[in-house]
Amino acid sequence: MSTTLARWKPSALALASFFILTIPAFAQTPPPSALPDLTPAQMREDLKFLKTEWASQDKSFSDTQRLEFERIVDNTTAAADKLSTKGFALEVMRAVAVARNGHTVARAANMMNALPVKAWWFADGLYIVKVQPELAYLIGARIEKLGSLSADEALAKIAPFISGTDQRIRFLSANLLTSPDVLEHVGATSGQEIPLTLRLADGRTEQVKLNAVSTPDPGDKGKNINRGYTVLVPDDPDLEGRWNHVLDPIKERSPLYTKRTDVTTSWLEDKKVFYIRLDAVSSVDDTPLDQKFAGIFRQSLLPSIPKTIVIDLRLNSGGDFFNTILFSQSLPRLVTPKGRILVLVSRATFSAGISTAAMLKGASQGNVTLIGETMGDSGQFWSEGETIPLPISKIGVEYSNQFEDYENGCTDPATCFWAVVAFGPRNISLTPEEKIDVTFADYAAGRDPVLEKALSLAK
Repeated sequence: MSTTLARWKPSALALASFFILTIPAFAQTPPPSALPDLTPAQMREDLKFLKTEWASQDKSFSDTQRLEFERIVDNTTAAADKLSTKGFALEVMRAVAVARNGHTVARAANMMNALPVKAWWFADGLYIVKVQPELAYLIGARIEKLGSLSADEALAKIAPFISGTDQRIRFLSANLLTSPDVLEHVGATSGQEIPLTLRLADGRTEQVKLNAVSTPDPGDKGKNINRGYTVLVPDDPDLEGRWNHVLDPIKERSPLYTKRTDVTTSWLEDKKVFYIRLDAVSSVDDTPLDQKFAGIFRQSLLPSIPKTIVIDLRLNSGGDFFNTILFSQSLPRLVTPKGRILVLVSRATFSAGISTAAMLKGASQGNVTLIGETMGDSGQFWSEGETIPLPISKIGVEYSNQFEDYENGCTDPATCFWAVVAFGPRNISLTPEEKIDVTFADYAAGRDPVLEKALSLAK
């Protein structure tokens, strides 16, 4: 073991032990996958709890937003006799989303039904990228209208139900836009059969009428409600009941579109560029993430320090803030004197994924560059709360009570999350220096313009 690693590993273990002793353990209740049928009285009981018990825990609402939250809750309470159970759940989502904070969220999206197609927003529109096998001819179609609304009009209609910034809304909206429950609730259709006006891959325009699937996409099993990004990654070929994917014909894919895990590495450009894909700031197995990072340092980076390291955070929706501190603060100091750290980000980069990008930028020796889309939250947000289930519906509603500022910096633990005060960067920008929003044509052809840009900068 190198001297550097010998010093680093005990520090990591000591830091981890300190965190274990000081961080409160919150009981996270997983949300149900289906809603029970609710009576109006039960809806009102949940709404009362939301307004009087849950809301007092959350600090992310401004005074004006809190008044709007209460107005929506009161209106929903008055309308309970006319609401369906799923309509009630959507109104809970709408009320909580008023904070425009991505961590202040009602986790009911996975309780909505879904069409047999899945879509993603590209630079040039909303495209179908995954379908049930019998609808294979719809792959690659651009969605022009959902019911009576254009794709952009439908996005505007459902935006108030999604917590977070515009980029977070764009990320999560594709999943909700293919739900008959949601489309009916916002007035795009008058029933559960959804007319879609499509521009097919061959250029023809066609209207199809689709109903909700009776069984979910088998590729969704085990994935959380923020699974929007996984639509970009084809399922394993041997998955039973597997849906068809636009990338199925592409044999040489970007490393981004391989099976999701926690951290993977590879050498690119004849071993001139070291690529680290970090999909989660938490481990997917029993080996702690900090030990995996130590192994990467010891086995790959320190024996032959590359001039360029690419960190791909584009599918990183978060995890444990503390898993990324030593990794992100040390990496910019370990490249060669004229080396670079190129950090790839997207609208799916969120929470501790953003923390990782921020701390890499904060530790920069003038050698860290962000490439891609604006991330899924701003540099200032509220988080670190707990998910509380509503008493009857069991909808998990997460409150946020700790402020984090990764651009200006946090200096006072009385007003900011103490860990950001201790370890967070100050006076940085999280706006990508190289902004790239991928077109559908590039994606469907197997191209990865964001990684291509990074590799061009590495030359």
